[in-house]
Amino acid sequence: MITANSTLAVHAGEEQSSRPAFTAEFAGSRYFLRGPAAAPAAAAPVQCWSTNNEAFESETLSNLVIMNDWLRAGDIVYVGDQQTIALSALATADDVISFMSHRATVLAGVKAEGYPHVGEKEKKLLTAAIAGWIALCCPPTFFGVENIRKHTLTDLDLDAAARVVIGGAQ
Repeated sequence: MITANSTLAVHAGEEQSSRPAFTAEFAGSRYFLRGPAAAPAAAAPVQCWSTNNEAFESETLSNLVIMNDWLRAGDIVYVGDQQTIALSALATADDVISFMSHRATVLAGVKAEGYPHVGEKEKKLLTAAIAGWIALCCPPTFFGVENIRKHTLTDLDLDAAARVVIGGAQ
């Protein structure tokens, strides 16, 4: 069950001052859900590294070199900035409403045309519920990559990786 209540705190601890809150009961537990969070203050982007511009699996250049011992000075690798996946990018109220409309038409034909009749308030409630469910049950454990740049490995890069292997600083 989900009910509107503007004075509830959020289970995830996000900044909540200007967004509507909703209480949800799921599997016998009560959770507090809010709409999408305001954009956090800009922080330095977290870099990730790749040898093929597809799998960005290394957090540092040294780790990339260590995991790929075939790399040599002059080889091209790629660096990008990790981009958090917005919960609203995974599923939206419009996705659910469109699915319900299609399913209703399949089940009831012409009699279901125009179903469901949903206003903005109900869409906001559904959006908050979906985002809360995703955050609670299946939060993304992956990230997008943006601002991808080429980097040509140097002897200094390889030396830095070697120092990491023998216990030095990165």
